[in-house]
Amino acid sequence: MAAPIDMMRRLARALVLLLAVIVAGATAAQFTLLVSLPLTGEMKLSATGTREVLEASVDDVNAWAGANGGHKFSLDIRDSVGGMAPAVKNVFDAGAGNSTVGVIGDFGSAQTEAMALAANSFKLWMCSGAATSPDLSNKDDYPFFYRTIPPDSYQGPFLARFIHLMEWKSVALLFASDSYGTGIMTTFTQAADELKIQVATSQSFTPGDTRGYSVAIDAIKSSGTRIILYIGLPDDFIAIAREARKAGIIADRDWVWVGAEGLSSLLAVVNDPSKKFTDEDRDSMNGVMYAFPQERGAQYKAFFDAYKNKFSGRQDTTPYSIFFRDCFFSMARGIVKMISSTNVGTVSGRSYASGVSVKDFLVPFEGTSGPLSYDKNGDREADYTIVNLFQGKATPVFSLPAKEKNTLTTLAPATYYSGRTDKPTDRPSYMIAYVTYLSAGGIVVMGLVGIVIMVILATVGYLVVQRAHPAVKSMSLPFLIQIALGLVLILGDVFLWMDIPTSLTCNLQVWVFIVGFELFLTAVAAKTWRTWKIFDNKSLAKLHNLTDTRLFLATMAIVLVQAVVLVLWTLLAPMKPVLVATTSSISYKCESVNKVALGTLFQTISIVYNAIILLVVSFLAYKTRKVYSTFRESKFIAYTAENIFLCGVVVTPFLYLATDNFALAAWWIRVFTVIYAVSFAYACLVGRIALVPYMASKAETSGGIKMSFEKGSSNDGTSSAEQMPGKPQTMAGKYPVKVANKLFATWHTHRLTLFALEGFLGMTRLTNNTEQGTIFKLRSIQFDPNPASYPLCLELRADSTAYLVQFNREEDKNTWIKALSVHCLVYSRSSGNKSTGGPGASTAAPGTGGTRQLQGGPSFAISAAHYGATSTIGLNSAIGGGGGGGAVPAAGGSKALQMMDPAQKHR
Repeated sequence: MAAPIDMMRRLARALVLLLAVIVAGATAAQFTLLVSLPLTGEMKLSATGTREVLEASVDDVNAWAGANGGHKFSLDIRDSVGGMAPAVKNVFDAGAGNSTVGVIGDFGSAQTEAMALAANSFKLWMCSGAATSPDLSNKDDYPFFYRTIPPDSYQGPFLARFIHLMEWKSVALLFASDSYGTGIMTTFTQAADELKIQVATSQSFTPGDTRGYSVAIDAIKSSGTRIILYIGLPDDFIAIAREARKAGIIADRDWVWVGAEGLSSLLAVVNDPSKKFTDEDRDSMNGVMYAFPQERGAQYKAFFDAYKNKFSGRQDTTPYSIFFRDCFFSMARGIVKMISSTNVGTVSGRSYASGVSVKDFLVPFEGTSGPLSYDKNGDREADYTIVNLFQGKATPVFSLPAKEKNTLTTLAPATYYSGRTDKPTDRPSYMIAYVTYLSAGGIVVMGLVGIVIMVILATVGYLVVQRAHPAVKSMSLPFLIQIALGLVLILGDVFLWMDIPTSLTCNLQVWVFIVGFELFLTAVAAKTWRTWKIFDNKSLAKLHNLTDTRLFLATMAIVLVQAVVLVLWTLLAPMKPVLVATTSSISYKCESVNKVALGTLFQTISIVYNAIILLVVSFLAYKTRKVYSTFRESKFIAYTAENIFLCGVVVTPFLYLATDNFALAAWWIRVFTVIYAVSFAYACLVGRIALVPYMASKAETSGGIKMSFEKGSSNDGTSSAEQMPGKPQTMAGKYPVKVANKLFATWHTHRLTLFALEGFLGMTRLTNNTEQGTIFKLRSIQFDPNPASYPLCLELRADSTAYLVQFNREEDKNTWIKALSVHCLVYSRSSGNKSTGGPGASTAAPGTGGTRQLQGGPSFAISAAHYGATSTIGLNSAIGGGGGGGAVPAAGGSKALQMMDPAQKHR
């Protein structure tokens, strides 16, 4: 009984096994994949190596497929000749049959795009290990396509990252005008802009057309950068290298050529015996670097050993071949996975349901080139390697990880054309025609400008502390601060002229300089305008309109007009940096790009507007040059205006003339002209004023005002020309004299002679010069009998100059005071602004004081009013907005006092 049962069990097992075999045979299938490669085109060497790798991979793929369903794959390898028509014909021929389910190919992006469009019609899955065009990422147009090599949309940014991490700030682009060249060029340019890499020039060429090579090379040579990014294929590069060698931009260690992955087969091409390239061509390849995706993963060594066994004598695999091997594997894996979700018949007949996608082929796995992962567009994500060519060898020298954006790993030293390994700069120092912040010249300029700015600010601080001092009050502290602020802005603008400019710094250069110049110039204009109005006005009834507040508002109105021009300039024709490169130098300038004419118009308007203000200041300073002021302000304003005009004559031509060949010299001229002009203006208008309280305090510390210790003499007598009892007609004496309203003036012995009847006062310095001295009209002289801080002295004023005369004895001084009071207007700043006359009182002679007062005409009375402080408006108060100094007419001048009443009323 047991025997029949065991027999039945063995029979059942055999039937089950037979049924399993029958089912397995029914589900296993043989699939064909079309392989289209340019076996006889320009890429034939890489294509031939790829064919060998694919043939060596068939057993590995079938071993995996057999273990996962018992399937087998075969390859139908065809030549595309590197042309679009043959490549598309290969797809049509494969699509017409029933056994082909997928396509592997091609090398060129243009051919691959055409093939992928044809594959859509036949529902053939397609993979490329070399086509990198970003257009192929569009799954609406290419739903059946994917690739195992990163696209140009990845390669462009990788190249930009490499340039950036090598610390090169500029690059020249030379790219093929086909889809491969333009694709990488576009993505690189976008990434370079984000990384602040300047594309100095972008030159295209038509592949195979040598006529345009020299034009592109000349443009690159003049671009100013020594880093060249080439995007094209090896044959074109070798021909271009010949032109570059003639131009001297290859046989020089300063020039660096970096290529995209299209140059990966450069060594194979240049060493191809059939192409008959020269030793000079091969020498030109030294130092070239190119980027290539990481193609050797953990499985590479095992495969390469098997590859060498099948194809003896091979020293390496050709570029792209491993990516195509991964295409073969991923295609097989995708087909098998699709069978599991459908069936063999659906896949073999390519009768896929609507909505089928390439996602079954985008499953991550460990390939021979490394881990395969894809983005949503079916594009491979991978690290990149920079390969360096030198003496016929290709050496990986840098690695750029895909995930770590700021990492550049050095694998080996890069060797440049000269054989040296030290990294060249993108712009050699001898070519840089602009001053950088870290250069020796930049440090010197910044230090010098910083010192001048600190001196100006320190002076302003000191003036604020000494604001109660008569000298500071008389010069109007608010306008002194405005002048200083303008000078600081003008100097600060120099910092914006340095290094490589940006759009922001270009526009700030214009704003800061012009606004600073306007603040300075309008403050000076306000001061000269007030002086001119006071001395020009026959009636002083409107002097209340010349307050600091009103004048400040007027200056701001003038600045506002300029601000409107600047706003329009910035909005309508903004300034941008422009590289100015010659064969020997590199510099930058700021101009209104694409709107040069409009920018020039705004520039001219600003120059003319400020020139008009400068002319007004010069005119007013000239008109008031003889007006008395304690520190001869009108004269120094005139000096400053003349100096600005001369500096403008030096600098303005550089705004309109081309300075390409002497940009650095022009920059230094501008900088030192500005520093000189600002320093001169500061010394004339601000620094001088600060010296007055400083010297006064120093004198007090040292024991008082320095006086002359020379002995004087006097001799008063009577002229025979006219006898007037009690009134001296001629007086003379030798006394120390110095200019009172001039800093650092010294005492010199003069002979002082009074010619009473003739109406003159002579002042003669005792020298051997032919010209001995000066004669003054007595009616034009005013004097202070008791000048502050100068005992035994009187002060004479003639036009805009004041003289201190020192006497030996009080008696001599009183004698001269009595004599002068008969003929001259008396003023005083030291006696509480009260009229004085005669010895101790300086009283005018009877019957003469009022008459002599009126002989001077209204101008004397007005002048007296101008110099008043308590009872009248003083000159310094009118000009500077504050204190110091009073003047009233000599005793008896009732009409003069009446003429001062309006000024007193409106003070």
